[in-house]
Amino acid sequence: MKHCKFLFSLFLALFLHGCTTVGFHRNSIRETHDFGKLSQIRVCVWKDENVSEERMRNLFEIWNEELSLYKLHANISNVRKWNRKGWTGGAIMEELYESRMPPECDRIFALAGFKFSDLVFEIGQIILALFFIPTYQILGAVDSPTGTRGYILAHTSTLGHLLVGGASSTMVHEGYHLLGCGHGFFLSDCYEEIEKLKKASDSEKAKQYNFLPALNPEGGFIYDRREINLLFLGN
Repeated sequence: MKHCKFLFSLFLALFLHGCTTVGFHRNSIRETHDFGKLSQIRVCVWKDENVSEERMRNLFEIWNEELSLYKLHANISNVRKWNRKGWTGGAIMEELYESRMPPECDRIFALAGFKFSDLVFEIGQIILALFFIPTYQILGAVDSPTGTRGYILAHTSTLGHLLVGGASSTMVHEGYHLLGCGHGFFLSDCYEEIEKLKKASDSEKAKQYNFLPALNPEGGFIYDRREINLLFLGN
């Protein structure tokens, strides 16, 4: 009985790596939405020094397979060589929050490489599981106010990450957040949000500023990247 409890606790701790989801597909509902014509998402990529070019390309190919459902395509506008700082995702997000949106990009996305701290965290999870204390590792994140910047752990380097589908699955998951989707059991609400985004991106205002609209924390969309920079940087 104790052995069963241990296995359950261990599984729970590892499963909670990906306890939240943007939802499962409902094809019949998605097909009722009009996603208009093909639109591009221009992404500035921060590529960690130990993430290969091939790995980066593969992750974007997987994301683009999902985006094709909505007549969207993510293009890598530029690649910044980057060295992941800190021990947690909070340090990555803090750095992203302090970064200006470049004129050639609609979103900023960091591909964080493996660090020894990731392994240490998983060992800590297993130890805490012995005492029935569930924990979870943040495998990726996107800013909630605008959905314009985020990151993933680009290597599937721990058992917990593997159990929830690895870096490829996380890439798709965070990709939905970059489109303004929240969490849910099904993607029904997300389809509606993406349809709104597509219509906004085809507006004269979006074309004027040459920017894929982003969520406005006060409602609606932000069409000018200068407003995004003002929101995050104050100038």
